[in-house]
Amino acid sequence: MNYIVLDLEWNQPVSYASAAYRKVGSKLLFEVIQIGAAKVDETMQIVDSISIPICPTHYLTIHPRVKRMTGLTQEILCDAPAFSEGMERFMDWCGDDCVCLTWGGDDISVLQQNVDFFKFGRPLPRMYDLQRLYGELTGDTKNRAGLKSAMEHFGIEPDADHPFH
Repeated sequence: MNYIVLDLEWNQPVSYASAAYRKVGSKLLFEVIQIGAAKVDETMQIVDSISIPICPTHYLTIHPRVKRMTGLTQEILCDAPAFSEGMERFMDWCGDDCVCLTWGGDDISVLQQNVDFFKFGRPLPRMYDLQRLYGELTGDTKNRAGLKSAMEHFGIEPDADHPFH
């Protein structure tokens, strides 16, 4: 079995008064613009990684905060595949015997919302929120620990080859 450590980046409307938000906002609050993941084997070694840019189809202007955090721009994303094509590539890369792990539930809910909105037909792997599980392990289920503090707790050094975003 492989563990897929998943980190999505998504765009959002620049304004909630925008035509794009008025058209799809209740069905697509956030639009995935990048699928990033590392594949970890049963010995907890990274065996592969992937980064798939996704061309937005509704929130075309990249929100300034999103651009600042991710470095993704309209120019970078304009030739990227659409969501369904990017997801096909991601799912093929994952393989059949895997589970997905995220830090926080947002990636899971945003991915599910995009899968539903774009009518992506393949079933997703099982998904687990490591942040929630970490809280249960440490007995602190009320506060959501940051990834950096959890890494420090376990003595895990950050890896320059695999940044947080």
